[in-house]
Amino acid sequence: MVRQKGEFQIRWKTDLPYRWAIGKLAVKYFEELKKRKIMGSKCPKCGKMYMPPRGVCADCFVEMTVDDMVELSRKGTLMGFTVVNYPFVDPNTGAMRPFPYGYVICQLDGADTYLMHFCDEIDHTKFKIGQRVEAVFCDELPKDHESYRPELKGDIYDIPFIRLLKDEEV
Repeated sequence: MVRQKGEFQIRWKTDLPYRWAIGKLAVKYFEELKKRKIMGSKCPKCGKMYMPPRGVCADCFVEMTVDDMVELSRKGTLMGFTVVNYPFVDPNTGAMRPFPYGYVICQLDGADTYLMHFCDEIDHTKFKIGQRVEAVFCDELPKDHESYRPELKGDIYDIPFIRLLKDEEV
């Protein structure tokens, strides 16, 4: 590398912890998760329901606020899935994600958009497009389950996974 006259570099390694704002809609979404409520944003102009909530309608570009948030069902329909057999570092924990694991695209009842989330099933033959699914909260799991937490904290792990419903559970 050729340095230009007058140029200099300072090399310094430092730790820069910081906090950032996630926005009013996300704050409301996570606060409501602590009450076992799954919230979406309903466009006040066209009525399209977004899950997860968003600040602007993609169809008519109308701004949506916390007042436009509506509770959705925790049940929905499986729209797509995969079983992941490749290890990676989970950005939420900094640890290696155990694999294999299921990952689904589902549409919660009342929503017009799709939610992508982990699934507790890893047998690809048990997934059927169109089957019913349900969000599971961490405090509903058996105490010996790896994702069990006795209280909801208002974070993504309040719903550790989406589970496939059997016909008799629908």
